Amino acid sequence: MEEIFDVYKRDGKYIGKELKTVCHSENPGFYHKPVWIWIINSKNEILVQKRAACKKNHPNKWDMPSAGHVVAGETSIEGAIRETYEELGLKTRASDYKFIGEYIDDKTFEIAQIYLLKADLDISKLKLPKEEVSKVKWLSYDEFKKLFYSNEFVPFDNEYRELVLQMLLDNL
Repeated sequence: MEEIFDVYKRDGKYIGKELKTVCHSENPGFYHKPVWIWIINSKNEILVQKRAACKKNHPNKWDMPSAGHVVAGETSIEGAIRETYEELGLKTRASDYKFIGEYIDDKTFEIAQIYLLKADLDISKLKLPKEEVSKVKWLSYDEFKKLFYSNEFVPFDNEYRELVLQMLLDNL
């Protein structure tokens, strides 16, 4: 069964529900909300994941450690908790997350909800679903910055990259 998303005007005003395929069509005329979760540890390292080879979009590219769509009727924090569990097998609660802000992507019609999770994880014990994630690793800020701007990372526009780098620096 296809996912259904709550949809919004660009200013965030709720306007209804729509199928994922419609939300992901070219120029749907409304926005939906993904959650983008960044994870840092007490050593000031940043967690990244490598997307599975079978992924439709950006297979085998490095990416933020957890991300996904908020489904209809779900709050963004509920979506963050669910996605972190689905992609990393990590059980979290709302109080574990810090809301960083929104990022509006007019190309993909998304109003991304950006969260930060501080956690000291033993990545060897994470249960990674093979259909989602092939591996994860911790990086220093400088290593992350180099990878983030490389062709090995999922492409983002420079405005978003600069926002993430500043957010990470502010929270290390």
